[in-house]
Amino acid sequence: MQRNVLTGLVGLTLAIGWMAACDKRSRDASTFTTAGVAHLQQKEYDRAIRDFDRAIALQPGLVVAWRNRGLAHREKGDFERAIADYDQAALLSPADARVFNDRGLAYVGMDDYAHAIQDFDRAISLKPDHAAAMQNRGRTYFLLGNHAQAAADLQRGLLLDSTNASAVIWLHLARQRMRQDDASDFAAQSAVADTTRWPAPVLRYLQGRLSADSLRAVSDSTDADSRADQRCAAAFYLGEAALLREARDSAATLFEETRASCPRAWTEYKGAVAELRKLGRRE
Repeated sequence: MQRNVLTGLVGLTLAIGWMAACDKRSRDASTFTTAGVAHLQQKEYDRAIRDFDRAIALQPGLVVAWRNRGLAHREKGDFERAIADYDQAALLSPADARVFNDRGLAYVGMDDYAHAIQDFDRAISLKPDHAAAMQNRGRTYFLLGNHAQAAADLQRGLLLDSTNASAVIWLHLARQRMRQDDASDFAAQSAVADTTRWPAPVLRYLQGRLSADSLRAVSDSTDADSRADQRCAAAFYLGEAALLREARDSAATLFEETRASCPRAWTEYKGAVAELRKLGRRE
């Protein structure tokens, strides 16, 4: 009887030790994940990846670490590694719409629009009110030249998130490409969009309230980290406006500027490449 009691006590001690070790690993994994997210926000992607590596080593089933490491790889332009991380996150959490939306964006980065749309479809089927997935699918259809489907998705996305200035802009561009008069809708949507930050100046430019030179000046008047991104984005939207005026040569020059200076992961970069392709201008 005494041996059985001792054996039970030893087993209990081992179990408690094992649970304590697991709890410590979980806490440490959470700490590394939190640090990784902070480095992501600071655009320190290599440091973020190292933090998520440590979190995953300690807790391989931690979905948030896989998903955020995928984001860090995507922001670096390493889309294959991003997709590999999102694949693992999807295996661990197949009902998480955010994973499929994020993987869809990585596929857009690889110019694999068919798989991107499949992922946005999946995200929307899992979460029908997923505004970002709806808007991302709309922009992807725009890149493919399917302006009608782009407009339908972007309109639905704005019903879910009316403050998204980027979605207002892309919806307006899609409708303009279909030669639709959307002046009333565009004004109403612009009035409720977030105008406190970029791309609000693009809204004012497309409404005729800001000149092309002023748009360029505004895009160059921010902090050093975001300035280049906004300059290249401004060139893309100026190019879209030139296309609507049928100034194809001017549009091509502006799209070439975007292609040369925008980060490859940016939708504006993808848009410029797609438009140049349609204009018969290739690298």
